[in-house]
Amino acid sequence: MTTVTNKTQLTIRTEQDEKAVILCLAGRVDGTNANVLDEAVRDKIDAGQPALLFDFEDLEYISSAGLRVLLLAARRMQAAKGKTLFCGLSEQIAEVFRVSGFDHILPVFGTRSEALATV
Repeated sequence: MTTVTNKTQLTIRTEQDEKAVILCLAGRVDGTNANVLDEAVRDKIDAGQPALLFDFEDLEYISSAGLRVLLLAARRMQAAKGKTLFCGLSEQIAEVFRVSGFDHILPVFGTRSEALATV
């Protein structure tokens, strides 16, 4: 397990499952720290992970900069024949996904086990 914490209220905890790398985000993703998330995601994709699961159970806020990182990650994973999955969205984060249309283009699950069952 790897944990990345920065001064801008974002913590990324990484767990390895037999089916996927799980990125557990806590705090806020915004323009001040989206690059930290992007670097963490790129590292996992470059390592050849077959699936990335973003667990948002402890994520409080995500801005358009954070959404851009997620969309680019999903495109990179698709190009690499991998999967990108999302789970644990709070009502606020789920609303952001609905308003932005991300819930129609990215696979969102209620729980981690539901998401991992599709890998």
